[in-house]
Amino acid sequence: MTKNQEAESNDHPSLAIGVIMAGVGLLTMGDVIAKSLTEHLTPFHYVLLRSIFAFIPVMIALQISRTWRQLRTKRPLGQAARGLCMATAYSCYLQALQELPIADATAIIFSSPFIVAALSRWVLGERVPAIRWVAISLGFLGALVIVQPGTEAFRPAALWGLAGAVAAAATGLLARRLGSTEPASVTAFYTTVAFLLTGLFPVTLIPGHWVAVTGMEVFLIAIAGLIAGTAHFLIILAYRKGEASLVAPFEYVSLFIAIAMGYVFFDDIPTPAVWVGIGLVAIAGVLLSRRGAPAPKKA
Repeated sequence: MTKNQEAESNDHPSLAIGVIMAGVGLLTMGDVIAKSLTEHLTPFHYVLLRSIFAFIPVMIALQISRTWRQLRTKRPLGQAARGLCMATAYSCYLQALQELPIADATAIIFSSPFIVAALSRWVLGERVPAIRWVAISLGFLGALVIVQPGTEAFRPAALWGLAGAVAAAATGLLARRLGSTEPASVTAFYTTVAFLLTGLFPVTLIPGHWVAVTGMEVFLIAIAGLIAGTAHFLIILAYRKGEASLVAPFEYVSLFIAIAMGYVFFDDIPTPAVWVGIGLVAIAGVLLSRRGAPAPKKA
């Protein structure tokens, strides 16, 4: 069997679409829990506790896939750097989520693929055709419309979202360099370890980061952790089961799930400007994805 035939035999388009939809839907549900809990807990505190419970589905995935022996990764530095960037992106996203509606924060973090595409020419040596620059420009315009710098509608918390987008872009660039040399369950394991360490050090070393947690908060964090571990594995799996150009556009469904969740749980209704910005980001993202650039993964 040739490599092309082997790749085709591993492609399951319908399964990949279903898995990515489930993954991004679960992540948005986790965002609802995160937004409600970070009113009391610091983002690092939340990341630490969530990561502990996220190990449960990751360990189950390792057991089912029988990939325990492959935990001795071939790319330890690459896995560490990727995990750290992803954990940083999520921590910044949580900071933004404390003040912004879920839809706004999600749309801002979804500007990361445009950063990846813009930098890929210099960082990865990839050719960037004119149509991709059009998509990049549309995406950045959409982010600017949402953030609205220099206006009364501007919120400083949006800068945390932009910082998260930059960190998520670094994750994407590192992922392109790492390739798909290791199983999804192994990558999910090291990502969860990075999240755990990212939350552990600030909470234990910086005064005031540890606060008392109620039983209900522990329960909700446990649910969020199980959701996060499962969702991250599903998203990685989706990209293994289908071509990126097919799978990536479906990640942008989470923008509209975020709008619905924000309305149901927090009575948030996007302003006309945010609707326009989200539309531009979604259109640009789908266009960019069809041209081979990866969609973002919030964590």
